Amino acid sequence: MYSLKAPLAAAAILTMAAASPGQASEATQLALVPYPQTIQSGQGTFIPKKDLLLNYAIGNPALARIAQTCATDLAGIGFSASHKASAPVVSAASAKRTGTIKLIIVDDASLAKEGYRLEIDKNISISAATADGLFWGTRTLLQLLTSGPRKAIPQLTIKDQPEFSHRGLMIDNARKFHSIDFHISMIKRSAAYKLNRYQIHFSDHQSYTLPSTAFPTLPTQDRHYTRAQIKRLVDAARQYHVQIIPEIDVPGHAAALISSIPSLACTTTSNNRPARKLCIGKQQTYQTLEKLFTEVMDMIPGDYWHLGADEVHYHNTRCTACLARMRQEDLKQGIQLYHSFINRMHQVVKDKGRTMLVWEGFDPTLTPAIDKEIIVCPFDVKHKGRMPSDYFNAGYKILNTSWSPLYVADNIYMCTPETIARWSPYMFGAGRSPQPFAYWKKFNPATHRNKIIGAQMCSWDNEEKAEEGLLLGTGPGFPEYGRPAPRLPIMAERVWSGTQTTAKSLLERVGAHYW
Repeated sequence: MYSLKAPLAAAAILTMAAASPGQASEATQLALVPYPQTIQSGQGTFIPKKDLLLNYAIGNPALARIAQTCATDLAGIGFSASHKASAPVVSAASAKRTGTIKLIIVDDASLAKEGYRLEIDKNISISAATADGLFWGTRTLLQLLTSGPRKAIPQLTIKDQPEFSHRGLMIDNARKFHSIDFHISMIKRSAAYKLNRYQIHFSDHQSYTLPSTAFPTLPTQDRHYTRAQIKRLVDAARQYHVQIIPEIDVPGHAAALISSIPSLACTTTSNNRPARKLCIGKQQTYQTLEKLFTEVMDMIPGDYWHLGADEVHYHNTRCTACLARMRQEDLKQGIQLYHSFINRMHQVVKDKGRTMLVWEGFDPTLTPAIDKEIIVCPFDVKHKGRMPSDYFNAGYKILNTSWSPLYVADNIYMCTPETIARWSPYMFGAGRSPQPFAYWKKFNPATHRNKIIGAQMCSWDNEEKAEEGLLLGTGPGFPEYGRPAPRLPIMAERVWSGTQTTAKSLLERVGAHYW
């Protein structure tokens, strides 16, 4: 179902002037999140009947899936919706039946890859150049209709498209295991706010949470999924136009891998501590990871892969295998071997047709240089003295995952809705301290528009029962888990609409949804 558990507010509030979000009077804005780029008001209202028909062109499986999904979601807010294919081409002007929702793929250069046009008069039409754009249009329509049948909404025309292509949420599955039903529900709820990426941190010291036939002892007991469950997850993500980004965090954060395959550890560890990082000198490590990555990619299709690669060092290594490889590759420092490892893994990922992401941590001035096709995810602008500008200046593209305001974790500071509403993806918070804003690193959209691909909120080390409250401001887990807030919807607007809306407007609209 589409239901977000906390009902969305009635979206038909006042007659609106034709305006962009930044120009419209805040008193007349619809309770839509994220807010569309432009809205042109009509002359009257549209009163939806309980029975709605979704109509689309015959012979297009993608449109059929969108219609079926939308019909199911409409049922979740009280409608009885059917869907039907028409031949050969659906025309918005051809509808005679009141209550028809037309889904149309059009050849329109003015509509961006994920853009859409939503028109409401006597009927409803959604047109887009791609299936993704059409799907996002249905998400806006569902918000408009959320009060249910026979509740008037304004006649209008919305033309909308995202500011950023990568709009994501990450869930830490390795430290606190989550049910597959949770992930499916969160994918649907993320898609309601037009987020299109869902990263899962599948492995860390604590557990490896995917099934494996290649390495049967690898999945952590009672903390991993079956292949059937992963298929359910993949099917749901496809249905809701969200790409899953698997993260197998290596070469650090690897205790779970090493406990299953001890030969992956370095030949020596300092102070007799248990091994927690992979040996990146042994050829076996590379062979094992390529086999493991291939298995995961076969289970979870997509365009992206996250290597992790953070919070690990190999300086002053005493591992004989690492030292031997350094001599073989004529490397003088352990960090250079770490760079070589990232590049080798990138080639594996690239050969599978995917783009690789890594957390910050490598030195952008050091050779061998990390391949520029790799996307960097900075999380702490004070980390090792490196700033986002260091990666920008070296030629890397960045996904904004800055600790402030995008980290959500119950055991560390989490930013308030007000702070997130004042943020944009061109801003990187000062480590774990969100104030004062003067310390934040801010970049000019005019010069960095093509360098920042988007942003991702990251939920770390949170139990499943706390996630809904910490991300959406609703659900179980309170008062045991404090600080509930609709952080994710606020972030979603900033990464879709940019800063065209004011913080006051955004907070009021999200408040209408939840508070």
